[in-house]
Amino acid sequence: MSSTRPLIRRTLGAFALVTATALTACSGGSSGGTEADAAAFPEAGSTLEWVVPSAAGGGNDILARIVAPALAEELGVTVQVVNREGGNQVIGLTELANADPDGTTFGYTNLPSILGRYLDPSQQASFDRESFTPFGSFASNDIVIAVPADSPVQTMEDFVEAAQDDPGAITAGTDSRAGDDHVNLSVLEQELDMDLNVVHYDSGSDKVAALVSGEVDMALGGVSSFFGPYQSGDIRLLAVVADEPNPFVEDVPTLTDAGFPGIDQMTSRFTLSVPAGTPEGIVTTLEAALEVATTDPEVMSALEDAATRPDFLDAQEAADLWAERETAVEPIIADLLVGQ
Repeated sequence: MSSTRPLIRRTLGAFALVTATALTACSGGSSGGTEADAAAFPEAGSTLEWVVPSAAGGGNDILARIVAPALAEELGVTVQVVNREGGNQVIGLTELANADPDGTTFGYTNLPSILGRYLDPSQQASFDRESFTPFGSFASNDIVIAVPADSPVQTMEDFVEAAQDDPGAITAGTDSRAGDDHVNLSVLEQELDMDLNVVHYDSGSDKVAALVSGEVDMALGGVSSFFGPYQSGDIRLLAVVADEPNPFVEDVPTLTDAGFPGIDQMTSRFTLSVPAGTPEGIVTTLEAALEVATTDPEVMSALEDAATRPDFLDAQEAADLWAERETAVEPIIADLLVGQ
C-alpha cells in the first residue's frame, strides 16, 4: 500500500477542521452539522456504512469490496459494505438519503443510473439530487453495444442496417424502464434513425443472461458487465460508446471508428455520496480519503481486473456532472414515459 498513508491520515483531521471553521464562519453552520462534528470525524474505532443499493455479488458490490478496505485504512476506521437491494435500487437510495448527515453512512449514487430512480414518477422515490452530497467518483465504465455470439450481425454497420430495414423487429434488452440503458437506447434510436423493440428486465444480470441465451437480439451496458461473456465467446461486442478505444476490449471499435460519429458519451461513473446536510469538513475528509484509495496501486489493479477504469473525480466535479447529466436526461426520460 502507499507509503503516504500515515501522513495523509494525520492531515485529514486538521484539513477537515480548517475547512469546517471557514465554512461555519461563512454560512453560520447551515450545512446541517457543526465545526465540532467535522473536526471529530471520523471517530476512532467507529464503523462507517457503505450502502450498496443492489445485491451482494453484483458489479456495484464487487467494486465496493475492492475500495472499502483502502478507504478504511486511510480514515483509520472500519468501513462495512451493506447491501440494501430492492425496488430498482430505490430502497437503498432512500435509506441513504434519510441517514443521519454525520458521515457515518455513505453510498452509491451512480451516474447516470440514479437519474431514472427519481425522474420516473412510477418509482415513487422520496429523494432527488438535492437529497445527496457527492464526495467523489472513483471509477468509470464505458458503454458497449453487444449481440449474441451466433447473431448474423457482425458489425455496427450490419446492426444499424438491419434495424433500419425492419423497424421494430430487433429486440433490445435493458436493466430497467427509464434507467440508463433505456435512455442510451433511446439516444441511439434517435441518432441512428432506428426503431427497436425494447424489453425491460429486473437487473443487469438478467439482461446479460437474456443476451447470452439469444432471448434478445442486442443489449448495451457497461463493459464490466459484458466482459466475462465476451471473453468466453458468448457474445460479440460491436462498438464502444466513447471517444477512445476501451483498454479492456481494445479490439472493439468506437462508434466513431465504426462509422457513426457524434453520439453523446454514455460513460457510467461509480459515484459516492453522503446525505444532504453533512458538514463540508466531513465531505472534504471523505473526498481526500477516496482520492488516495482510488490511486492506490493495489486498488487500481483490482479495479482493472474487474474491467473497470480507475478514474477519480472530486466532489465538485461529481456534483457538476450530476447536474449536467440530469439536465440532459430529464427530457429523454419524460419522452420515454409518455403513454406508459
